[in-house]
Amino acid sequence: MSSRNSMTWDETVLQQRHQLMQTARGYRAAQILFACVELNVFETIVAGAHTTSEIALAIQSDVRGTELLLNTAVALGWLEKRDDHFFNAPIAQTCLVRGGVGFLADTLKLESAFYRRWEHLTNAVKTGQRPEENIRDEHPEDWVRRFEYALYAMARPVAPFIADALALPEDRDLRVLDVGGGHGGYSIAITQRYPRVHATVFELPRVVPVAREIISQAGIPERVFVQEGDLQRDDLGRDYDVVLIFGVLNGEAPEGRPALIAKAFSALKPGGRLVLRDFVLDPDRAGPTEATVFALQSLLATNTGGLDTREEWNRWLGDAGFASPQIIRLPEWIGTTLTVAYKPV
Repeated sequence: MSSRNSMTWDETVLQQRHQLMQTARGYRAAQILFACVELNVFETIVAGAHTTSEIALAIQSDVRGTELLLNTAVALGWLEKRDDHFFNAPIAQTCLVRGGVGFLADTLKLESAFYRRWEHLTNAVKTGQRPEENIRDEHPEDWVRRFEYALYAMARPVAPFIADALALPEDRDLRVLDVGGGHGGYSIAITQRYPRVHATVFELPRVVPVAREIISQAGIPERVFVQEGDLQRDDLGRDYDVVLIFGVLNGEAPEGRPALIAKAFSALKPGGRLVLRDFVLDPDRAGPTEATVFALQSLLATNTGGLDTREEWNRWLGDAGFASPQIIRLPEWIGTTLTVAYKPV
């Protein structure tokens, strides 16, 4: 018998193979979840359809295909099955049914669109360019609205923690500028937490109607304003007490990031503070994992965007005139920190 045929598998190698296969097959569970959400399975069950035939009829799908999908959703813990009837598991009732306290379906629909973008990663790496298919993906008329509502769903549980962490003074009126604030969720949370704060969301024209709609639904439109503008070309204004730049630097070109920080400095009163929130890379740019993955996603979603190291942030803040920045830790599940830098008095 040859040595090749008599070879025994090393336990370490087997574990390594298993780990890689788990990663390679991760797309399957994601696609199952996306299909359930896009087919409106969980809402259909709430509406009263519980057997395979009833659900298939309601979502206009094949009975056999529906049964396979539903049974797999049971195995994954999203549905429960009793006597050939399907019911939402607690996680689905909380996070996948509209009105649930953790409702996430709009965000998952956006993630489904992002999933399609990753199909073009190999070509993007080869060319160093954002794939044309991913640019076309943003052209549908309702893209901006869907995008902002998805981000708002992600921001809603996070924003109150950030509002608290800012520890703004409560004994005087304050003006907050939310640069590229999109849906306005952070400005909403801050004005709800601090009754004497007035916030301005500075956004592109195509985002403004969506931001105003969300802010109006929150019931405080008189203290959260939306200003139309282009942060790359326009002045940000003057005499603000706080400027927020959340998740915006990663979409700017490398030269645009320090330029935006300098604009924020000009927009602040003496003693005012700039608050940055984004993923930040380690000094060698090879970690942390979530940041490196997001940086790679920037290749798929922007023409020149990307992430920076904290050392780069500190240098840009210093060059703009800010005092040494401070880091505010947030709950670990949020996944990022706040970087706060003050304009000298």
